[in-house]
Amino acid sequence: MLVILSSIPCYGQVEEALKRHWQVKAETSFFNTLDAGMEYGITYFPIEYVGVGVSIGGAENFNGSKMVFWKEVHEEAKIYFTEDLADNVWFRCGVQLKSPSFWKSKNHKLALSFKLGAGITIPIPVNRTVTYHENSEFPFDQQVNNHGGKAVFFHIKPAIALDLNRWQFWLGYTGSNLDIYSGVRNVKIDDEQIPLPDKKFMNGFTMGVGFRF
Repeated sequence: MLVILSSIPCYGQVEEALKRHWQVKAETSFFNTLDAGMEYGITYFPIEYVGVGVSIGGAENFNGSKMVFWKEVHEEAKIYFTEDLADNVWFRCGVQLKSPSFWKSKNHKLALSFKLGAGITIPIPVNRTVTYHENSEFPFDQQVNNHGGKAVFFHIKPAIALDLNRWQFWLGYTGSNLDIYSGVRNVKIDDEQIPLPDKKFMNGFTMGVGFRF
């Protein structure tokens, strides 16, 4: 009888946590096109298994943000050095779906479920300013603005989640068609297009933690 009575509050704590409508989260991801990035957000659950959320994240380019290229002008090679090409920040919004628990511990303190996030990703800013200088005797920084950058991309984030009362921990995957060079693809320096890498699909391994309140 004592065991039964002690298990009821534990189960009640899990159910009470799921009924809370807000969750703040922090995630770290390891991408194929970028260094490890961080993302912070908040989700509102009007019903238990369906929510809507927003987040902001960022990561640096693991290949480095500088680029060197040259252009031949009147049989003379000019060399240009650029900076700040792919230090990315993005805003995300979308839906958050969560399945009912497919496993619970005997004391009902732990529960496993699947979750899925999907929506749009917007790079910040959409068009960037590139700082560069020429390799000359007296180099000085110059700037040129991009135009026509793509503003909207898509993402999907499946994961397996562990609930512990009001806390949730998850491991998953983040995939997006976000082009990390979108904000500088139309930049020309001395009428020369910057030789950027081809557009790649952005994907990576994600770990996260959330707290319901």
